[in-house]
Amino acid sequence: MRELSKSVLAFLAKPKIALGGAALIALVMVGVAWKTSAVTPSGAYTRAALAPITAVGGANIDLSFQIPGQVAALSSSIGETVVAHAPLVELDQSMLRATRAGAVANTEAAQARLDALLAGTRPEQLAIDETNVRQAEAALYDTIRNAYITADDAIHNKADQLFINPRTAWPTLAFTPSDQALQNVVLSERSDLESMMNDWSLQLKTANRGQSGAASDPLAEAALAEQRLTRISTLLNDISTLLAETSASSVMPTAVLQGYQANITAARLAVSGSVSALTNGMTLVQGAQGILALAKAGPTDNDIAAARAAVDAAAAALRGIEVTLRESTLSAPVAGTVTALNAHPGQTVAPGQIIVSIETAGGSKASALIVPTSSIIQDAGQSFVYVQNGQGAPIKTLVTTGLAGANGMTEIVSGISAGTAVLTFGTAK
Repeated sequence: MRELSKSVLAFLAKPKIALGGAALIALVMVGVAWKTSAVTPSGAYTRAALAPITAVGGANIDLSFQIPGQVAALSSSIGETVVAHAPLVELDQSMLRATRAGAVANTEAAQARLDALLAGTRPEQLAIDETNVRQAEAALYDTIRNAYITADDAIHNKADQLFINPRTAWPTLAFTPSDQALQNVVLSERSDLESMMNDWSLQLKTANRGQSGAASDPLAEAALAEQRLTRISTLLNDISTLLAETSASSVMPTAVLQGYQANITAARLAVSGSVSALTNGMTLVQGAQGILALAKAGPTDNDIAAARAAVDAAAAALRGIEVTLRESTLSAPVAGTVTALNAHPGQTVAPGQIIVSIETAGGSKASALIVPTSSIIQDAGQSFVYVQNGQGAPIKTLVTTGLAGANGMTEIVSGISAGTAVLTFGTAK
């Protein structure tokens, strides 16, 4: 009990609205118990209702900010009579407003991305993507043609210097290598390559190079060109090995041998470069075709779900900033008279620091939404009630209070509506 009393005194020392009498003590005791345990609140429920209310005057309310900041303006003075919800003190909002502007922009950008996904790809973009595919395919056909030119030069201009009757079915070498087995392999490779080069030349003459309505597949032709270059590269590598094993002689002087070796090396490099160019060209075509396919297919369900989540996250961030903006203005919860004002422009204030005190004024309303005062919980300078959800569980709900009645009832300005079941503590009159 001693520890509980300490908790009550600590609670009362905070800037809270004085509710008065035994109802306040009961409320604080329950509030402390809730805040220091994991027990779900329980009790009787009553429904908020519209009824006349007469306010109790003379109660003192201490007000504080829930966020730190620097005081920018005072909208009230000691002794001034203020109406409910009138602004009293305002913190500097320049940074908050800049942050809000950024959050608004992020929210609009996220919504725009979602709208674009839902609308699908524009016809103008589809036309651009289709043009990119045609251009990439045309460039690949040019690369295939250049690969043939490189292959033709490597075989007929460079390698054939080492052969007699190279373009026949029975070519022979113009020198006698020491490795007879490798010589036979080279002669067989050279014989086979002649028919391959003839087929390649004929194919290029009849190929439709990426024009609209082309029946040929540039990727398939590029893959075939790579295979042909690989065969040529194998021949050049074998010839290079034969030359490395061959010694200079009167038949093949050193200068001639070195010239052959330089030509074969140049041919090998050129063929390797053509293979790389074909690979790059195929990658560009595949990329352009993929982009076009995605544009035609439209967004997936996952794309749309992710975009919606981004909109929700941006909107939640914006709402959080707007709440902080509202908290940067200290307003009168009820009508009354300012009795203390502990702030001046430029002063830095901390959360929970008492800034303004108000003595409530009397008054009445013919019809107001009211709940038992004992159902209202004060937490961090804000008012809450526990409402009953569809499963019968209590849900902590933020409300704005108005007149505090003499009959143990308090006006609820916003947060719940008539008929809402709220959890109560104590007995309402």
